[in-house]
Amino acid sequence: MLLCILLYNVGFYDYHIFGFVHIRSHKQRKTFFTMNDNWRLSRLANHVDDRKYFEDKILFCDTFKAFLGREYLDLRKETAASFAAFLKKHPIVFAKAPAGFGGLEVKRFDSTSTNLNDLPSVQTLYDDFCKAGLFLIEEAVTQHPKMNELYPSSLNTIRVCTLTDASGEPHVLYSYIRTGRNGSFVDNTTSGGLSTLICSDGVIRKPALSDKTGEYFDEHPDTNCSFIDFEVPFYQDAIALCKKAAKVLPRMRYIGWDVGITPTGPILIEGNDLPAYDGQIYHQQENPGTGLKPLIRSIMPEL
Repeated sequence: MLLCILLYNVGFYDYHIFGFVHIRSHKQRKTFFTMNDNWRLSRLANHVDDRKYFEDKILFCDTFKAFLGREYLDLRKETAASFAAFLKKHPIVFAKAPAGFGGLEVKRFDSTSTNLNDLPSVQTLYDDFCKAGLFLIEEAVTQHPKMNELYPSSLNTIRVCTLTDASGEPHVLYSYIRTGRNGSFVDNTTSGGLSTLICSDGVIRKPALSDKTGEYFDEHPDTNCSFIDFEVPFYQDAIALCKKAAKVLPRMRYIGWDVGITPTGPILIEGNDLPAYDGQIYHQQENPGTGLKPLIRSIMPEL
């Protein structure tokens, strides 16, 4: 492990998740994409002036509005009265901090038990959200019934990582699905969720991983729905959506897209200008013993 730190710049966590205890070949280990590689790729591929469109969730929504498939509200620009009108139209909403990450600054609110005609109480709720920095209000997305079978309490999103070549053509580096767990309404692995590879045909063939515990699951522990052979609905449409979105800001070439699957098709949830480099563990499941460097360099030789 100490030798790998010196030779490949990987820490103990990388050593574990990349499977270096089993992958002994120097040639194979050199193909793995490290944290430093990830930072370097992000700096080379993404223009500093356009990062703001991914670092601010509201600015992201404004920029990619055509891909969202849902309505949203910016409390920094709206009154308590317009907030009440939004809740009447969309009783269940998610309040988010514009710069939040990992599902840590998200609140689900169900207004069905609230008297929305009582403006003082709505004003209090409005003030509470603003004080907490939860300025983005989004209507709750209705998830595809098939995705509910995996886990119904969260929107189980697909992470699709794209890298655009010099000609402007986006390429998919990997994709995986995330689900919530233990009653959580967010699917982020940092919040205890599970994740697993989606093969290029839209089918899951590998167990799901819990980053928190290091455990693998053939089926979801809460629903008993099998991950193995689960077919993600509208998967190819989701890939096409991400490739189309990747062309909106040409100076942002390396993006991790989060996609929700509704009964009528895929929608964008958000984008990340520094995707987690450990996503290559999913690439490795289809390409055993090989990291992401060869694929990335075939798309972006200057790395």
